[in-house]
Amino acid sequence: MAKKTFAPKPALEKLPLAVRKDLRDNFESKKEEFESQINEILGVAVKINIEPNAVWAYAEASGASSAGSTIAGYIEGFVDAAKSYVSKFGDLGKEYFKNAVSKAELTLVVNEKGADADSIHADVKDGVFRILFHQERLGYNQSWLSDPFVKAIDTAPQEGFDLLAKHSIETEYNAEIETVQEEIGKTLNLPDVVLDPNFEENYSKLLKKADKDWQRTFGRATFEYFNDGLKSQLERQGFKGDEMLQEGFAEGVPSKTFKLRIVDKTKSGSTNETILEDGVVFIQTTIDNWWYNVYEAGSKVVDLL
Repeated sequence: MAKKTFAPKPALEKLPLAVRKDLRDNFESKKEEFESQINEILGVAVKINIEPNAVWAYAEASGASSAGSTIAGYIEGFVDAAKSYVSKFGDLGKEYFKNAVSKAELTLVVNEKGADADSIHADVKDGVFRILFHQERLGYNQSWLSDPFVKAIDTAPQEGFDLLAKHSIETEYNAEIETVQEEIGKTLNLPDVVLDPNFEENYSKLLKKADKDWQRTFGRATFEYFNDGLKSQLERQGFKGDEMLQEGFAEGVPSKTFKLRIVDKTKSGSTNETILEDGVVFIQTTIDNWWYNVYEAGSKVVDLL
């Protein structure tokens, strides 16, 4: 049987007096304060633009009058989610929010997925942040917006890395890699050794994966190829304190560079491999083997020289 296409209910032509009073007392009177809170948290002067007549068409009980309280509950959920978001992602999160929500507007609408929708969700459409409610569950789970908030910003069209990948790079790679570079430099007696994460190229290839969970750990995985793999491998291969090996590396790798690269297929058929190409040592893996057996990264470097 063909899936039924979702058709939104028409907006109510006129709201009952009791509903209008509740809107005035419990939402419209608080709207300016909500906007002020959002601006303070996110650094963006977001305007709340909600059509109560369209939202209240989904009120379960014909006699329900708490439209203002209900809509305010969703905005309070947004405010709490924004606090959680900024607590985790900081200024980076603010930047991504501003870029994604380019119209600086917040609204509340029914989820077009119809019966298949979650009770609460969110997205960014045409530069507007949309809180999405289930057609039969208006007012449900209003405080459960933290995860949908992050997903809405992460999946919004952006130039470069998605939010989760960028955050992982900043906190799990950039914040720690300098120490690893220094340690590898001491092992090879090359203080200016270069560790090239090749983020842009690897990211573009990993986007082909159906499962997008890798984005949350993109920086951590990249870090471990150099820290848990390469650094340990070089020590095990005896480079530390061995002038002959150190000189052999300096001669064989004039670029002084280790570069992480994702390829369609490794030459050896193994999970990871190490090759020397144009004076650069490439640590290679494939999309399907990303973040597997990272301890192998940098194996057999000595055999390449």
